[in-house]
Amino acid sequence: MRRLDSRRAGIWADALTIVSLVALGVCVAAVVDRVSPPNTVQSEAAPSSFTREPTREPIPVPEPTDTTYLEPEVDADAPIPGCDTVEPPAEPAIRGQISTSVDTYDNPQYPWYDGRRAVMMTDAVAAALPDRVEVQFGSRRTSLIFQPIPQSPADPSGPRPPGFASATADMARGDTSGLLAVSVRKGDGSVPSCVAGQVDERSVSADGSVVDVNESWYQYGPDRTNFRTVEAYYPDGTQVTATASDAPNFPSTRTGDRDIVLTVAELEKIAEQPELRVSAPVPADTPEPTRGCSDSFGFEYDGPPIDGDTAGELNDALGDLDIGESFSPALDSLMLVDFSTSAVCTHVDVQNTGADLTVTITGGAELPVVPDVYDPSYADRPMRTETLDSGAVLEVDENGYSYSPAPESGPAGGSTRVVTVTYPSGTQVNVRSHAEKPDEPLTADALIAIATADGLDVL
Repeated sequence: MRRLDSRRAGIWADALTIVSLVALGVCVAAVVDRVSPPNTVQSEAAPSSFTREPTREPIPVPEPTDTTYLEPEVDADAPIPGCDTVEPPAEPAIRGQISTSVDTYDNPQYPWYDGRRAVMMTDAVAAALPDRVEVQFGSRRTSLIFQPIPQSPADPSGPRPPGFASATADMARGDTSGLLAVSVRKGDGSVPSCVAGQVDERSVSADGSVVDVNESWYQYGPDRTNFRTVEAYYPDGTQVTATASDAPNFPSTRTGDRDIVLTVAELEKIAEQPELRVSAPVPADTPEPTRGCSDSFGFEYDGPPIDGDTAGELNDALGDLDIGESFSPALDSLMLVDFSTSAVCTHVDVQNTGADLTVTITGGAELPVVPDVYDPSYADRPMRTETLDSGAVLEVDENGYSYSPAPESGPAGGSTRVVTVTYPSGTQVNVRSHAEKPDEPLTADALIAIATADGLDVL
């Protein structure tokens, strides 16, 4: 069994989920025990008011964190089916990328990839899933939707990062769930050598396509992750990696047993989808991806977790609502916000208008205090605050903006109208509409109708 000491393991990151780099930091606290000077006999001339300081209890030193990395023993001399030569395993290396909440599909560093291609790839992976395997409730980043390739600092003198377009999700097969990660990158068409411990079997097709299979495990500290991976290399330079594991997703409200829910054959079917090739044409009628609704890392939400069943109740309430407007996508499309399990949101366009609409629902909120209109600080409060008959507090606010200098063409500014309803239970519904001139956001009455819809107060 290969074993890394804590110094080496401290720089090792999970390279198999592909989509993101999770930094596991170890904080070592140095504790200094300040010892009082030795006790001395008090002289007769010493002031009678002198008192000895009480003895201080020693500060407990925390147990060291186990950062040991383990993986199976590797026989570098063992043959690998389909490989003419086998190279010895190399030292572990970080393989991943850091995603943020502001990445966009229009990344000039990777011109082969854009939003419409991401939609085509997402649909292709969904179509390749087995009938009894379901994508579990999550955010846009954890619902098997291909995300933007993150912007990377450009170093003219260095190589460009590989740039993976990635999609992940918790998958369920019956009562068991596991993680699926799919990534696509554009390479130079070369195929790496077979490495002991990283390839169990290699197959080569007549067109030159190469598919590697690997099933193994790794352990960081006390936590072991089992996985199986299919990695496909195509003549046009496409590299597709599909990994199924029993690792936990982040974030996720899924509970219960975890396992590798996809077989090697099912992962091969995903990797073989022609729409995942970087040279595949994108159909002209492929839409742009829907816009995300979360612009933060989720730190502002500290309410109770919202699972798929509760989100379903909220979507049912929004689906039954009719305020005389049409939305695209439909209003009942709530998903978890990015990087949190305590809030759900959706962003939609108001059809036949220039306005959009964002709905965010969370729990654990405190009732706002209705301000005194004669309080000097009232100017910083919402335009309107009142207590409804139900005991909920309604807040209405509005703000406008303008561009300076004004553009030669296009809108010179716009406005946003916001309605927030906080229920005594802690449920808080925030509804905001934005439009650029000369269009107008939805009216306050329309936003209030959404925020007070029957069935939303369930958190």
